[in-house]
Amino acid sequence: MDILIAGLASGALMAHTFVTIWCISMFFIIKNPPPSLAAAIERLPPGGFLVGVMAAAFPIWGIIGVVLAFLFVAMENGAPGAGLGASNIAYTAGVSAASIMLALPFGIAIRRLLPGVASIALASAGIFGWLLPFLAS
Repeated sequence: MDILIAGLASGALMAHTFVTIWCISMFFIIKNPPPSLAAAIERLPPGGFLVGVMAAAFPIWGIIGVVLAFLFVAMENGAPGAGLGASNIAYTAGVSAASIMLALPFGIAIRRLLPGVASIALASAGIFGWLLPFLAS
């Protein structure tokens, strides 16, 4: 049960972080939109889009947190070994590498959002890679 709670808590914290960074990033995009998005922003209200992302973020990040919590337990049993400030070096390195690999295409594709994408990647590596094992122990 502690693993489930640790996964949900980590997912909720990541959802809060994601929503905060997303809203700040969207503010800068809407304030000075690129020509390719200007027409879409005029047709679709940005507020509705932001509310939709916020409503979807919490269940999605919660599910990701629970899945990663159970992955942590499986890796703790299969490949024990502390390192990098966490109780399982393989899990922490895997989560950190996955965060970077998932964020890299978005950062390259949308260069204006690179600081936001990098912040989300660092936050997910920190929350899921180090905080989740600490909460699960």
